[in-house]
Amino acid sequence: MHAHRSKNEAGFSLFELTVAMGISIVIMGLASSLLAGSFNIRSREDRKSDAIADVQRALNIMTREIGNAGYRLPGLPGVSTNGIVVGDSNSQSVRIVSNLNGSPDPATGLADTDVTDNDEDVKFLMYVDNDLGQRYIVRFQNNAANDTTVLANRIDSLVIRYYDEKVNYNTTVDAQGVCDITNVVNASNSAESEVSPGAAKYLVIAVGATLPAVGTPGADGYQPPSRVQLTSDVVLRNSLAY
Repeated sequence: MHAHRSKNEAGFSLFELTVAMGISIVIMGLASSLLAGSFNIRSREDRKSDAIADVQRALNIMTREIGNAGYRLPGLPGVSTNGIVVGDSNSQSVRIVSNLNGSPDPATGLADTDVTDNDEDVKFLMYVDNDLGQRYIVRFQNNAANDTTVLANRIDSLVIRYYDEKVNYNTTVDAQGVCDITNVVNASNSAESEVSPGAAKYLVIAVGATLPAVGTPGADGYQPPSRVQLTSDVVLRNSLAY
């Protein structure tokens, strides 16, 4: 006896299978695009976090060392009482000297009065590598065979402002993409002007970093360039000691 299959038990036709496969491919393509876009965003956010952490580490080191400048240095030639080397400091770099071991020895009562030891003569600046198109914040140590340390390697600008008192301000970006501060006022809310590095008691350091675009404009997952700006306020602790 032979079994007979009714029409209701027939399988999918070739046309139906083709349509189903086409729909599956479209759905998989959309899912892949969404997944790729999310990976691009995640990668971009990771790089942004790394760039911020990089700059923050550099600012922490600069803030700590600059804030401690000028200990026991009255009358040292070429150095102001706040520890800033006036002839080698400007809006894009600052050189400081610090007598880190200047406290009197308990046994002898004598103190080290020079600034020739390691870490006592340091300059912070932005170094531009034109060959690689990169900018770095570097720490240059004058007393250690010209030792140079890269503190941050993903920056676009470094600006240092000098004031004789604590200030409040807004951040801004100029036409060249340099991150800076504006609307600077003192505690009385009066406009505050910069002073020369030698007269400074308070510094504001502004660093800008730009993350490049990811992908092609108009394409799925495209991320435009993103700018990050960080600032640090530095109190020169020893500027009032003399």
